[in-house]
Amino acid sequence: MPPFAENVIYEHPHWWNRQFGEDPWFVQVLDQTWSEVARVEFDDPGGINPEYAKVPDLGAERLEIQFLEVATAARGHGVGGQVVRSLMERHPDRRLFAYSEGADRFWASVGWEPFEHPGGGYRTLFVQSPDGLRIML
Repeated sequence: MPPFAENVIYEHPHWWNRQFGEDPWFVQVLDQTWSEVARVEFDDPGGINPEYAKVPDLGAERLEIQFLEVATAARGHGVGGQVVRSLMERHPDRRLFAYSEGADRFWASVGWEPFEHPGGGYRTLFVQSPDGLRIML
């Protein structure tokens, strides 16, 4: 299990209480008071489902945000956008992408390009803009 604070409430705690592979990569996001406000799980490099149409080739520099969640108490304060911006700044040589888990509006708001599965009924794939940072905070 990842080394996260147990007293922080999340809407989807099952994501953070499951068994992980041999070498998971997690980021714990803390605010100015050192309180946890968000969590991120990466899949490096992550995989793009080839059935999604017109997705650009992200090459070896791709990096998948497997899960990103803002703590319940920190929602609505721009934390998610700040986290994504910080991740892009910290990984300027990588092209980030994520499959949306009911957060299409969020991913669109940070300027990432959506890709729909042609069969429908799948999560929307969002890919970081090729020109890098486009987040308006």
